[in-house]
Amino acid sequence: MPADVVGDFPVLMQAVEKYGVVFIITKMGYLYVYEISQAVLLYRQRITDSLIFVATKNPTTDGMICINKAGQVLSINIDEQNFISYIINVAKHIPDNVGLAFKLAQRFHLGGADELFVT
Repeated sequence: MPADVVGDFPVLMQAVEKYGVVFIITKMGYLYVYEISQAVLLYRQRITDSLIFVATKNPTTDGMICINKAGQVLSINIDEQNFISYIINVAKHIPDNVGLAFKLAQRFHLGGADELFVT
């Protein structure tokens, strides 16, 4: 956990089989997105200041719908059109981010890795 949220801990978790990731939401309102097979952190962001107390899978988008204590409804989804390009171009903190993007695109039939397939 980051130094500014010492003592934070996961309260909700949702596997997203369609993309091979897991969403984890913490007590302090942080969203973590991990790639499942290698447990690689893809994304971390604080999404709310209020405790999220209920969540369910969104069957339409394979994402997650949450409600926090303030009554806000949050929809958490993977942007399929930009998922692979995000891993390649933005998530440079990941060791072998290009290799991971290639594996995910191949395994889950995702777009955005056309140049990698040609190479």
